[in-house]
Amino acid sequence: MKTDFIEISNKVQNDSRLACMKFYENAESYASGVQNEQLGAKIVSQTDSLLFKFISVATNLEFLWQMHNLKKDKSELQKHTAEWQNNLSLTDLMYFENLIMQLRAFIDFAQKLSCLVLEYTKPIDGTKDFYKIIAKNESQKAREIESKFREIMSKDSWGCSVKSIRDKITHYDIIKTKSEFKPTIQGKSYERYCQDLENDMFVFLTELQLILFEKEWISG
Repeated sequence: MKTDFIEISNKVQNDSRLACMKFYENAESYASGVQNEQLGAKIVSQTDSLLFKFISVATNLEFLWQMHNLKKDKSELQKHTAEWQNNLSLTDLMYFENLIMQLRAFIDFAQKLSCLVLEYTKPIDGTKDFYKIIAKNESQKAREIESKFREIMSKDSWGCSVKSIRDKITHYDIIKTKSEFKPTIQGKSYERYCQDLENDMFVFLTELQLILFEKEWISG
């Protein structure tokens, strides 16, 4: 069984196209009503960047599922004493870590887009700075944005989990596996755990567009 990476990327693009087009078109519609044309252009550009991260997460997830299928009957080969010797799980870990990094960036990009919609165009220095910026805005939209981000970043939420894992693999350790088992995290396989994260990310995208662009998400 061979893996065609271009084919996988095309599949993800096709599967995600409808959702991305809905979000993008709503962003364009909203931006067209902004009096400041330069700000409107920044909103559309940041939307494009956000959706690129969305697609990147989905692509890494598809690679994880492909690796799962390729290695379905090879768990007995996973014998090692040190993690760097674990050749069977190297690709799983690589795509898993990249997915986490891209998903964390997706949240940061969403914060930047939210600030642009609130007409704040200066750089944002992390999530703490984002909350400070939002708190200074007295609009109802700002309160709804703040509430949504605090919800996904609260303790035991998916956003908090992504941040925690990202900080770990970036700054001090990897997610270690056990030689007698397939790679798991929090009791789930990498692909299953990341599938749940992607599902949460999609729901967040639909909820965020309602707040930012004031349009209901229509399924289908």
